[in-house]
Amino acid sequence: MELKTVVVTGANGQVGKQLLAALQGQCQASIALVRNSIELPATEVISDWRNSFKAREAISKADAIVHLAGTLKPSRGDYISANIKTTEAIVSALSNPQTQRVIFLSYVGASEISSNAYLSAKARSESILRSSGCPCTIFRCTHIIGSPENPGLTAVNLLSRNGKAVTVLGSGQQQVAPIYLNDVVSAIIAALHQRHNGIFDLAGTECLSMDDLVKLLNSNNTIKINHLPPLIARFLSRFARDLPSALVEVMLADSVGNSQRAVERFNLTLTPLRQIWTTT
Repeated sequence: MELKTVVVTGANGQVGKQLLAALQGQCQASIALVRNSIELPATEVISDWRNSFKAREAISKADAIVHLAGTLKPSRGDYISANIKTTEAIVSALSNPQTQRVIFLSYVGASEISSNAYLSAKARSESILRSSGCPCTIFRCTHIIGSPENPGLTAVNLLSRNGKAVTVLGSGQQQVAPIYLNDVVSAIIAALHQRHNGIFDLAGTECLSMDDLVKLLNSNNTIKINHLPPLIARFLSRFARDLPSALVEVMLADSVGNSQRAVERFNLTLTPLRQIWTTT
């Protein structure tokens, strides 16, 4: 399936930048929609996109939209604006019956009845997209980890600085199956070319404790880890603007999923994180 134009929201994020690089040669034009102007490997970059007629026009004429906007740590902790409002903006601009697909990056555990603002906002966004009438592929990812050269925010927060202890929220025994960044991008590329609707988990091949993830990322089994008790973490989130309660709850919880359907439908080969981070 040849794609002419692919629009990417949240294009300045970890996944967005990697995806734009991968899209070169996959489509005739890639259009990056961002809040603030930034140089990206795209055919065109449109800033302040939610208030831009040019962005609405780009969405309406696109063959496919990859909706990545909606971070776990939005400005002022506003998950409604970061997730639901951006999704509504996309749906309201969709007018092209030839739009082949919307691909949305969600998170494992997304549920409209969740008390977690992030998880409920992600689920509500899923519902809005699925009700739009446009073919839709939704990937519910676990924590996304890049390479040592481009680790991403989650990994950066678990890396030791100058040999100092790493702080982990909770006991460190919560189970996680981080997904490698390149595998997420590969899944999105595959979904752009294959007509599979629905919701698919996208989790890594290894399930390990948060403490073991810290040891893996630091290549150090003896690294000192400070555990912040859940009660204290939740208390701090009430006062620290850069530590929203939804983020705290996500980091305290398990982050695992079953990628079997995604692997089978999109013919994916997932990369063990240990293969990327283990030094020899």
